Amino acid sequence: MLVFLTVIYRYFLLAPISWGEEMARFLFIALSMLGASLAMKERSHFTITILTAKFPAPVRAWLDVAVALGATALLAIVIDKGWGLTLLNRNQISPALGVPMSIPYLAVPVGATLMLLFLWMDLVIKRHEGSDRPAADAVHSRTVD
Repeated sequence: MLVFLTVIYRYFLLAPISWGEEMARFLFIALSMLGASLAMKERSHFTITILTAKFPAPVRAWLDVAVALGATALLAIVIDKGWGLTLLNRNQISPALGVPMSIPYLAVPVGATLMLLFLWMDLVIKRHEGSDRPAADAVHSRTVD
């Protein structure tokens, strides 16, 4: 809606909204990171189970831990580098909105931290409940065989 209004104001009303494009960009980044973390919470990221489905449940449980450790390593890098960029840009002011650039940059480490939290919460809950998920959970899991 914001992008639509920015275009309307710029091209039809000849009175551009100076901050519209910048705000849309910042919101896109923040909503992408929030959406990725919510997808992690809802188990909506794609998984490829063609190989893991052939293993017995105890082996699959260990593979889940291995995948979680790999994802943790990746997310730790994203958190570390995202936080570094957030701190690096804390004194830079955005041209149109006039806010510190650390605010939009903060979406990356916060989103990655939420993803990490949801990843391990899911693994712990799955371990606590056993390796079999309830039938209702199968709707939320997206798998590709």
